[in-house]
Amino acid sequence: MSAPLLGRVRSVRASTRLAEAQMGPGFSAHGLRHVDGVALDPFLSVDHFRMSQPTFPPHPHAGFSAVTYMFEDSPGGFTNRDSLGDVSRIGPGALHWTQAARGMMHEEIPERRGVVCHGLQMFVNLRADHKQAPPRAFHADAAAIPEVSVGAGTRVRVLAGSLAGARSPLDELLTPVLLLDVHLEPSARAHLPVDAPSAFALGLAGAGVTGPAGAPRDLDAHVAVAFAVDGDHLELEAGPAGLHVLIGAGHPIGEPVVFGGPFVMTTRRDVDDAHARFQRGEMGRLAPSF
Repeated sequence: MSAPLLGRVRSVRASTRLAEAQMGPGFSAHGLRHVDGVALDPFLSVDHFRMSQPTFPPHPHAGFSAVTYMFEDSPGGFTNRDSLGDVSRIGPGALHWTQAARGMMHEEIPERRGVVCHGLQMFVNLRADHKQAPPRAFHADAAAIPEVSVGAGTRVRVLAGSLAGARSPLDELLTPVLLLDVHLEPSARAHLPVDAPSAFALGLAGAGVTGPAGAPRDLDAHVAVAFAVDGDHLELEAGPAGLHVLIGAGHPIGEPVVFGGPFVMTTRRDVDDAHARFQRGEMGRLAPSF
């Protein structure tokens, strides 16, 4: 298959460095939020986490999807349980997509206490007309996630969406997005055809640059950049230590975002309704495991 013809490299229009938050002795995360100056829509948040102890007991979500991706080199994995009856192992390299929609309960804890689980949790918004859809859970084990190369010394895992002929097995998502786990060897360059209006890169490890040759921007661990809509592809170049990056892209939903604890709706009234439905048990039940 011939490589796609690429035109203009997208420039960086905003960047931010993620702050670290600690929650108890067994959980820390660097978090990116939709209010941090890096436009994420349809993404609401991204947390680069390390968890070694059970931290979050069973809790509800509604109005969005909660996505957990465990890095391939994570020492440990999660056990995920939800009120739909699903019990899944999120092992190293696996992806679990909790499409909460009108509401469900879930719990994710380390399989083994004291063993670090290293990965990402992402919240992806749903359109107003999808927020009342039946909840669903999707899962892809490490072996099911396709990989492609976009240049010498590059490896890209296609977590959601498609790239260079490779398509994620998660093909029934209500909010279609592109999620890429990108690995560059030292001094390697990656050319990624990404033309969705909303696109960001989050540095996970190593260091490098992104953007056109005339205006490169630094990208290292815990730095996020948003790309302008002025081209049809992204370019990444790794430094001497290599570069590990998450790419997220999609079409903005463009609707009001109203948070109410674990619920995300478009109006305060809908948030209040979600709280009432949860209190009535309409989001299911899930007994704690710790």
